[in-house]
Amino acid sequence: MEQAAGHSVRQASRHLYSEALWRAVWAVAALAVGLALGEAGIGEVGALFIVAGVLLAWDARSRGRAGARFKAGAVAEERVASRLWKLEGLGWLVEHDVQKVGGGNIDHVVQSPAVTFVIETKAGRGAPGDLAQARRHAEWAARRYGGQRTIVPVLCLQRSKQRPEMLDGVYRVGASRLVGFMLDRG
Repeated sequence: MEQAAGHSVRQASRHLYSEALWRAVWAVAALAVGLALGEAGIGEVGALFIVAGVLLAWDARSRGRAGARFKAGAVAEERVASRLWKLEGLGWLVEHDVQKVGGGNIDHVVQSPAVTFVIETKAGRGAPGDLAQARRHAEWAARRYGGQRTIVPVLCLQRSKQRPEMLDGVYRVGASRLVGFMLDRG
């Protein structure tokens, strides 16, 4: 079943935001109880509630920040997907948010008549682990699509104009150059 670009990441973002909201609600409640107990002369128990409230607030903040990072990732995937539409007009198969058996997903799988591109999208510069992730996606695609197709792993940097470069078996390319790179290769 095909998903919209960024679907999984946006879903994770909403989940994190929801968790952050509920932890914030519980933090406020714990702080209020702690202050009330302190006013009632039960300071030791009140202090425990205040500590719990602070810890919950800290966790809510962390989950909210993670939710924002996931949301940025979803936007990056959607923007890259909008560039890939051009290839559909040329008869290429373009899939987004392709679910892998056993968990995880590939942001975009694009198939020309001879080449399968597996694209991992990042909003920023990417991290060292992203190359390994792109290689794992290529291994998965080789098992799924068979050995007859050339599989090209790509790390696409959405906010970059970087020229294609090969790093550890993965092409790293800026989104503005992605379609041209694929047309040259595919």
